[in-house]
Amino acid sequence: MKKRIVLSLSIMIGMTIMLIPRLQAVRAASASQPECPSCNPFGVQRYQEKKEAPVFSLKEMDGKQVSLRDFRGKPVLIVFWATW
Repeated sequence: MKKRIVLSLSIMIGMTIMLIPRLQAVRAASASQPECPSCNPFGVQRYQEKKEAPVFSLKEMDGKQVSLRDFRGKPVLIVFWATW
């Protein structure tokens, strides 16, 4: 029984060690590709140059003024909607 467990563990460790270079190669290849194949059907576009959003401010529901500049360096999702 112990021999079987040792053999099984040895095989799993060996396979894991053999897969590491392959996983690293896949990761390096995906990092070098700027395109996202699953993004195209959804209309997602990637820009080659970074563009900053124009600085603006809005009032929150409680009347507090919030500026986009307050969130510099953080991801921001802005949704504009109306009820008319």
